Amino acid sequence: MPQKGSVGAGSNSGLAGKITKITAILVALTGLVTAVVHFRDSIPWLTPVAAISVTPSPVNLDLGDKVQILATVKDSQENPLGKKVTWSSANPSVAGVDNDGIVTASGVGETTIAASIGFIKGATLVHVRRVTVTSVDVFPPTTTLQVADHLKFDGTPYDADGNALSGRLVRWSSDNNAVASVDDQTSGEVSGRSVGQVKVTAESEGKFNAASVTVIPKTGLVGASRGNPPPSMPGDREATNTKSRHPVRSLPSLPAPQRPTLVIAQKIAIRGAGKTGDCPATVRILLGNMLVALKSDPQELFGVPAGDLSYNLHGTVSCPHQSIAVVDGHGTLTVANQKNYRCRWQRVGPKNYVISLESE
Repeated sequence: MPQKGSVGAGSNSGLAGKITKITAILVALTGLVTAVVHFRDSIPWLTPVAAISVTPSPVNLDLGDKVQILATVKDSQENPLGKKVTWSSANPSVAGVDNDGIVTASGVGETTIAASIGFIKGATLVHVRRVTVTSVDVFPPTTTLQVADHLKFDGTPYDADGNALSGRLVRWSSDNNAVASVDDQTSGEVSGRSVGQVKVTAESEGKFNAASVTVIPKTGLVGASRGNPPPSMPGDREATNTKSRHPVRSLPSLPAPQRPTLVIAQKIAIRGAGKTGDCPATVRILLGNMLVALKSDPQELFGVPAGDLSYNLHGTVSCPHQSIAVVDGHGTLTVANQKNYRCRWQRVGPKNYVISLESE
């Protein structure tokens, strides 16, 4: 007959075998899970999100401003993950946000802009204010206009900190419509009507500034303000520059001591606005009495007096995902014949640009 102890021994050995198998399976599963986790964590878009940070924080905007905010997604080890977030605004009437994180300030107040992936969120507080206009800049501040010609003036409202205020209404008027009339009160378009002088005024929220306009008769030679050489002196002869198609003056044959001293830079090349600077710009330059809108690169000008010449700059700089910034600049340029000059601008803050005209 079988012994009682032999049954127990067999059962124990079978149980031990099962435990060994289970243990081996658990070890294998643990190794597999570890391998899967390591593999998953080696691929950022598979790694679990631990936190989302939003910058800048907080965000201070003026009404109508636009700015892009950024979301940084991190894992539990603070490593950045390349995962796309979903943006939302707690109050779109104050500030809305699009799928790229571009925030537009549409109402005065505060709201929260959040970036989320699943249940993980990061947020920033957005303050939107409406600042008052304290001054209005007019460009060009002074100019010459021929009868029947047209010119568009720019009016830029500024706050007390010197920031340009976009989206503010500017109204225009003339103190003598018989000399120069405003074609549209909100566009800044002005037409010369008759010979004389007039002030064209810009108004925004009770703040005023005016440009001085001299209207001259319509002539064949437009003069320095239109990019041609000044009218000829008595006795001068005119020749034609076949390349420029602009008149080039030739002095009368006089003895050397009697020859008038007259130096004209017949050519000056200014580099266009789209080539220099960290963002595209549209720029107009009042170079002495000549109003130049940069449209090409290079852009040739003729009839610019040589020597030290004051200039005023006005334009807009448009960076991707940012509000358009209005920029102004002024200075003195030493003009020399056959030299190139470059319009440069540099962004030094969210709404602050440095813009200048320099010799190359």
